[in-house]
Amino acid sequence: MATADAAKGRGRLCVFSMFGPVFGYASRLGDGRQVAYIGPVDPAVHWRKLWLMSDRCNRDTATEAEKAAWIVTQANRALICGSDVVVKLSDEDWEMEAGGWQVELGTWCGQNTLVTGNLSVPALTPDQIESKPTRFPQQPT
Repeated sequence: MATADAAKGRGRLCVFSMFGPVFGYASRLGDGRQVAYIGPVDPAVHWRKLWLMSDRCNRDTATEAEKAAWIVTQANRALICGSDVVVKLSDEDWEMEAGGWQVELGTWCGQNTLVTGNLSVPALTPDQIESKPTRFPQQPT
């Protein structure tokens, strides 16, 4: 895993809850590669929470790329199926802080690279970013 640089963009976002915390998913094409940006939108939730969830939901021998694929799968599930979607935004600004992790996926769910980090979406309201009830309290929240 490489440390990710800060990134910002404007476009489609899917905001969804997973085991309580709320995450944002944006994607864009850069240098001929499709990059997925996924991270918590609540400043009180650290981006490593995604990796802890992925670690607990994968087998013990899963590689970092497989854990990254799981994260992308969950975001894609929300985007396509509408599972646990808080809101879909068609054209909004977003910004990801530097210091997260970047993982090459090959190609998974139409994405080549996953970048995780704390995600800021100014258009979201406090109600949209707060953690949601979960039926799986055993998961890290």
